[in-house]
Amino acid sequence: MERARSTVRSRRGQNEVVTTVILITVVLILAAIFIIISMINFGKASASTSLSLAESFMTDVADDIEASMYNPGTVLVYPIPGTQYGMFNFVNNYCSITINGATYTSGALIYGTPPNYASLPSGYIQVIRGSSSNGAYNVIKESTIIQNAAAPLISIVQYGTSTMNGMTYGTYIALFPRVLVVDESSNVYVYIPIFNVIQSGLRNTLVVNITSISVYTMYGTSISPLTVSISDTCGPLSKSLTINNVMNLRLVIINITMTFR
Repeated sequence: MERARSTVRSRRGQNEVVTTVILITVVLILAAIFIIISMINFGKASASTSLSLAESFMTDVADDIEASMYNPGTVLVYPIPGTQYGMFNFVNNYCSITINGATYTSGALIYGTPPNYASLPSGYIQVIRGSSSNGAYNVIKESTIIQNAAAPLISIVQYGTSTMNGMTYGTYIALFPRVLVVDESSNVYVYIPIFNVIQSGLRNTLVVNITSISVYTMYGTSISPLTVSISDTCGPLSKSLTINNVMNLRLVIINITMTFR
């Protein structure tokens, strides 16, 4: 009888130990899951903060370029802000501008985050700095050709998931130039900023150099006026414009060099 009671107590003790081990295991698993979720949420929140920091940085760069672009020889230097959840990079030939058959290409400065930290749907667009062709701001519409001299000439737009240069971004912000067309009766002026980007493995400093300005003029006559055909494609954005009966066409090419150091 005494043995039976001892056996029952022994089994009860073993059951209590097993139950305790199971509870501890469940608690540890739940704690691990909580830590993982917290780390993911922290990474996403940090990625969002990094995007805001990159946006502010790019806005400062765009403002300075626009204020200095007509002064060749100007050099602008910017320390790259510390963003641990994304990277600044250059994209060659981001924009393709064609004017009456002549093609010009421009690079772009981008900041992108990996899909696991920040991801937006493909086709997403948010205009940070830019406008429609007449200069009116629209948060989801951007024109690569503008006809209002008061509108920003350097554009900043955020896009959704995309792959560029073999890298996939959950979202990225692009800083790129637009084309300004000023139509004064029969005289047309076309301003084309071009980013000549020089790739570098360094990411400490962004250096922007207003390299040169070139001006080209084409003339029409009253008998044979010019027809000016312009198209500009930058990333997923595209715009075309045709102007008839042009007597004088002046192209102003603004060369801007960008590199990292």
